[in-house]
Amino acid sequence: MKLPWDKLYIENHKFEYEIKSYPDNTKYVIVKKITNNLTFRLNTYEDLWILNQIHDVVKKANWNVTVTISNLIDAQADRRFDIAQPFGLKLVLEFLKGMGNFDYKIFHPHNPEVVEAILGDRVEIIDNSEFIDLVLAKGLMGEYTSETETQWDKILESNLILMSSDAVGFKPLMKLCDKLEWQGETYSASKSRKYENGKSVLTQIVDRQDFNGKDILIIDDICVYGGTFKGLSKILKERNCGKLYLAVSHMTVLELGEDSVGNYFNNVFTTNSKFKDDYTSNGNISLARVTKFNIF
Repeated sequence: MKLPWDKLYIENHKFEYEIKSYPDNTKYVIVKKITNNLTFRLNTYEDLWILNQIHDVVKKANWNVTVTISNLIDAQADRRFDIAQPFGLKLVLEFLKGMGNFDYKIFHPHNPEVVEAILGDRVEIIDNSEFIDLVLAKGLMGEYTSETETQWDKILESNLILMSSDAVGFKPLMKLCDKLEWQGETYSASKSRKYENGKSVLTQIVDRQDFNGKDILIIDDICVYGGTFKGLSKILKERNCGKLYLAVSHMTVLELGEDSVGNYFNNVFTTNSKFKDDYTSNGNISLARVTKFNIF
């Protein structure tokens, strides 16, 4: 017997749904419990369609839900790179906008300005400050101090440089430092691309010649193949840095083994924004020297 729509809503309960498949492997959703909040990993276009099906049930139930999107598909397709290519992020956001019974919270999108321009007052951007605070307080504090230290943040600030991997990322880094009240040193690398033999070649540029043995934490929003960070790590090691750390909100490393990005750093910090379970169970990332904070 099918329940009335109002029986789907259960206060102070977790939003619950089940994904099933037809014989041709087409996915469909059974919503079991509706609450005011839903956390969703938007990793694929199939996920986008699953979310649309959930919205159809929510709309029929005449309810409004805030969806926290931990990972946003096509986040880096934030403009039309070529006349023959689509503006991927715009298409995704317009699809989300069409789900009128949903408001959104989106964790550390690659281009928050585009997200806000299209979704307007229906979206709240969740920045990476909570994540980086965890990296500093839980991931790195023990590298410099004991748990009994009361001034561990000052000790950290005197030993660690926070760095963006390119000039575009420096403005968000400064906002982050203001929010965290970071008074230590900050620095920005930069990069340029050129085409050689039909391929894109990335060139890293670091103006500072000597980091005097200081440790460096590179902060960015996403790591796909990790080429930017691997190249930057090589340069920084040549420039007399100490230990190297990387903190990225979204991790999607496809290369495994010796060339895994984890092997270029003393530790890589990330979140469970893209994968709920351990990365190894998804076959996407080597866990060597990778620390994952479960914030979703």
